[in-house]
Amino acid sequence: MSRAQWLRLHKYVGLGMAALLLVQALTGMLLLYRGSVARLIDPSAMVSHGSGPVISAGAAAIGAEKAVPGFAVARLFAPDVEGATYVAEMHDARGAVRYASVDPAGGKVLRAGSVWAFPIEAALQIHYRLMAGKAGMAVVLLNALGLLAMAVTGLAFWWPRRGPMTKHLSIRWSVAFRLVLRQLHRTVGVVVSLILAFLAVTGLFLIVPELLEASGPGQRHAAVSAGTLDRALALAQNAFPESALRDIRLTEKRLIVNFHAPERNARAVHRAVVTIAAPQMVSATRAEQNDALWMTVLPLHAGNSLGAIGPALWMAAALALIILSISGPVMWWQARVLRRRATSRKLPA
Repeated sequence: MSRAQWLRLHKYVGLGMAALLLVQALTGMLLLYRGSVARLIDPSAMVSHGSGPVISAGAAAIGAEKAVPGFAVARLFAPDVEGATYVAEMHDARGAVRYASVDPAGGKVLRAGSVWAFPIEAALQIHYRLMAGKAGMAVVLLNALGLLAMAVTGLAFWWPRRGPMTKHLSIRWSVAFRLVLRQLHRTVGVVVSLILAFLAVTGLFLIVPELLEASGPGQRHAAVSAGTLDRALALAQNAFPESALRDIRLTEKRLIVNFHAPERNARAVHRAVVTIAAPQMVSATRAEQNDALWMTVLPLHAGNSLGAIGPALWMAAALALIILSISGPVMWWQARVLRRRATSRKLPA
């Protein structure tokens, strides 16, 4: 392809995807430090305020269900650090979803409501599926393909044929604003293109398997007591006695328990499956024996594989994507205005 064709493809894909890329960049930034950001922006719901006795996970689940009658807990996230709260995701018989945060010190339900009552959870649902189920996930998939195409076409258009690369990345701040904007867009895009392409590819590996997976109505668990849930959880904990609880998922008859497995990576989990009534172990899988693709790809996509510097680097890339998502359409609009002015000057009086 010629440079003009690379540029044309880059421009039209960028204009078509700019708004979605902006949304993905903003929500992705929030999710890089999900727990910390949730506690910072929403301490009333996401920070423990109680001074009572520490409650069990079973008590937290039942407390959340009592706060939202007609809904059953489908998933319960344990506090990830001292001072954090339980967060429950609950479904009703029609598939509606509600959330609740429960104080582990005393068991008070701090907040219960729709996803919009929990800003970081809303950001996750927007980032992953645009609040639109499988249809939203398909749009996110197209968005990832668009980002990959833009990274490739942008690099192909820019790639210098002669002279040092640094010369072709310099910005002349003394020229007109529209020219500074074009140079800034070019330089920022080139510098972060490989990271953005990497994020697009890892995002595809995360979303394609789930998009292809058959889905049906979730199975709600039967009415149980906190003690019954805790007995099942204790049996699961016996399989991984040294591991901290990350979350539990409740189906009609089974409890699926995920424990943190930092010995593999920051996002990996050991998994135990037990029956809820008269608890019996169904399976116990160590993280290193789990071949789920997401367990390898998610820490790459979230930057955790690079240690503490990873999320910070990904944050910079997200900021760059915001700049590109805004500057690209602005450049296109500026070009349209210039063409209109040139055309009007050529028209006879």
